[in-house]
Amino acid sequence: MGILTIEPFPTLTTNRLVLRKATLKDAADYHKILSCPETSQYSDVPHQPTVKRSERFVSYMSKLHPRKTGVGWIITSREDQSILGGIRINSIEKKTKCGVIGYELHPDHWNKGYATDALHTVVDYAHNVLALNRLEAWANEENVASEKVLLKNGFQHEGTQRDKVWFRDQFWTVRLYGRLASDEVPNR
Repeated sequence: MGILTIEPFPTLTTNRLVLRKATLKDAADYHKILSCPETSQYSDVPHQPTVKRSERFVSYMSKLHPRKTGVGWIITSREDQSILGGIRINSIEKKTKCGVIGYELHPDHWNKGYATDALHTVVDYAHNVLALNRLEAWANEENVASEKVLLKNGFQHEGTQRDKVWFRDQFWTVRLYGRLASDEVPNR
């Protein structure tokens, strides 16, 4: 196929999850996720975002694919279609075939393997359908859980960037992770 030539929107599934298109109808449920201080503690999302900000975030996710700049999915339970979180290829550098990954889950769904499953599916899609050679993600150095999700999906720690990002009135150090299409995904 190739980089963002896929129409219609690519719904992805696992045994437990459906990764589907974000719509503005998801904004209220997504606001509950973004409003959890645990969800935003390692990111630039405010601890108590306004409903408007959550709506803008869902709108951003929904526009990535039509604009051919990335892909944003709402992560739902296959069993009851409840919203667990979101995962995105936030940007794609077409010349270098590189995508930047981001994700978040409601804390009620942490430590259940959902993030690992969702990322595994997005990695497969990015490398094998979009033909991206490289995927990148960064994690706040204190976000050990996110680092574990990345490592389980074959990402490698490629460096630490001291005081790289600014939010909550301070600089934060982040760790950059990357994986190539030729990298193996470890047994999960």
